[in-house]
Amino acid sequence: MADLSKLRNLYWQIRYHRNKSIKRRYYRYVFKEKQRLIESGVDHEELRLICRVLANRINVHAEKRLEDYRKNRSENPPFS
Repeated sequence: MADLSKLRNLYWQIRYHRNKSIKRRYYRYVFKEKQRLIESGVDHEELRLICRVLANRINVHAEKRLEDYRKNRSENPPFS
């Protein structure tokens, strides 16, 4: 998996700040980072699930869906 430290940091900033204009700025940074990761070959669905987990760290259902997706993907690899 690609290095997600920048994405983790951006979502932490979004959760930390209360000012809506600052949050919007960080959401724009997240959008650009997601585009960069997709262009580098990261799986779209996995990236979406990761962002969902990072946006709300206490959402156990999002973490479960990400784990299930990764498990299911490793059992049934996509065609080349």
